[in-house]
Amino acid sequence: MFEGASTLSVDAKGRISIPTRYRDALTGASGGMLHLTRHFNEPCLLLFAEEEWGRFRERVAQWPASDAWAKRRTLGHAVQVEMDAGSGRILIAPDLREAARIGKEAKLLGNGSHFELWDKELYGIKETHAEQEPVSATLAGFVF
Repeated sequence: MFEGASTLSVDAKGRISIPTRYRDALTGASGGMLHLTRHFNEPCLLLFAEEEWGRFRERVAQWPASDAWAKRRTLGHAVQVEMDAGSGRILIAPDLREAARIGKEAKLLGNGSHFELWDKELYGIKETHAEQEPVSATLAGFVF
């Protein structure tokens, strides 16, 4: 389970270094082979270990025809990336960086089975707007 948030620098070639606390789990789960793709309805990227990507890809393939664009966006932009064993770096393809508007700093968010990767500034804007929205009825009834 991946959780937590990290701010990452994006180098001139479009590479980020996966935080050390996640590297062993990603290497163990996938030998360092990861999948990166566009989110189906948010301006961010999704990052999966190889094994989890296979499960996610199967679920996406079953989406109804009415969600064809979301399926196309998610599966059509997927790329396999290899995490560098020494530095933990991965390369984010230029078209994916552009789609997610990722600049010089990114926000990596653990989301259970995978990560979301956002432009840091854009994530801050979205988070501020979300804090101003009312909580859904489902969450309003959530008890700790």
